[in-house]
Amino acid sequence: MKLGYGLMKNNNPAISVRVANMKLRFKGSNLRIKYNEKEKLYSINDSRKTYYFGNLVRGYGLYGKGLNRRAEILYNSYLLNNIKFNYEDHIIDCGANYGDLWLSLEGKIKPEGYITFEPGLMEHQSIKMNAPGGIHNKLGLSNKSETVRFFVNEQDADSSIVEPEIYSHYIDIETTTLSEYVHSHKLVKIKLLKLEAEGFEPEILEGSLKVLKNIEYIAIDGGYERGKNHEETFSQICNSLLKENFEMISINFDWRRALFLNKLLK
Repeated sequence: MKLGYGLMKNNNPAISVRVANMKLRFKGSNLRIKYNEKEKLYSINDSRKTYYFGNLVRGYGLYGKGLNRRAEILYNSYLLNNIKFNYEDHIIDCGANYGDLWLSLEGKIKPEGYITFEPGLMEHQSIKMNAPGGIHNKLGLSNKSETVRFFVNEQDADSSIVEPEIYSHYIDIETTTLSEYVHSHKLVKIKLLKLEAEGFEPEILEGSLKVLKNIEYIAIDGGYERGKNHEETFSQICNSLLKENFEMISINFDWRRALFLNKLLK
């Protein structure tokens, strides 16, 4: 297994894909991975659709048991079974990665109701392929609009504005606040904000305070992911939301995720 994963990290996509598909065949899977030279992305095909991603090792781990399985795991981890979605709803996916939330939301809401924020270059390109009808912003959310350094760790999905312990390189990105975005795009009501930013969640929430009244549900990820010291953000996010008329309606202790409901929009 370790040898296989090592070969999958090979700089030659043809060799990496061959190894990945050998592993899939060995497991008896009908799934197959390809490398798309034009997009510089990998893709996996199952009976449902073709799905794109930038890092082969991560993609194999996420989708190697099928897209339906990945959709189920993510949806349940954020406790979204507690929400009844309507077709006209707007969902903001902060830290969308490859857009995996759309695997569950497709058919539940209109395509243009899926709004993502993902500053990672390969991740953003993948989202545009995976959810072509959505509104996808190659921006970071923050508590101010500025140019900042973004530390990239695509394989572990640990890219962050807060410098992590491990990263491959960094890039400069533009940020905005959710308050500015919602006001400028005249969004009256947001059904769900999914907040995952590898430790930068408190700053994003600070930049959202003026529009929290417009948001019905907030799903948070507050694990031990902030910076080199791996600090948790769960307690800080929870305290902030409780002060802003939100109540926690469900919690996932294993993932340190929770779902909050705006008491004013009950």
